Amino acid sequence: MQQRKKILTVDDESLNNEIVQEILSPDYDVKTATTGDEALRIALDFKPDLILLDIMIPGMDGYEVCRRLRANSALRDTTIIMVSAKEAIEDKVKGYEVGASDYISKPFTEESLRESVSFFLRKCVITDSSS
Repeated sequence: MQQRKKILTVDDESLNNEIVQEILSPDYDVKTATTGDEALRIALDFKPDLILLDIMIPGMDGYEVCRRLRANSALRDTTIIMVSAKEAIEDKVKGYEVGASDYISKPFTEESLRESVSFFLRKCVITDSSS
């Protein structure tokens, strides 16, 4: 039996985490975090396949969390999708510069979230099996 993919969703708004968890938990194992420090601690233990990372979170922002994830050998290849209400091109470019795989603008639809997550998790499987 194939193990379910693991997703960590990071947002300082608990309701946003709950919404994402409700959308994705039927198909994936989902954990949540509300701060950057908590996200790093959970990621090290949980070893998610994909992280949905808000930019504007307390303590260290999402950009710094992404940098630290990329600097950690155990997590550097984890798919990271920035999720933010910040829509300026500079914000998106900065996300890609620190190592994000994609950028989803809030508010998002359930369908667009599912499609993006599914796409990147399929891509991970293809990449893993071809290496």
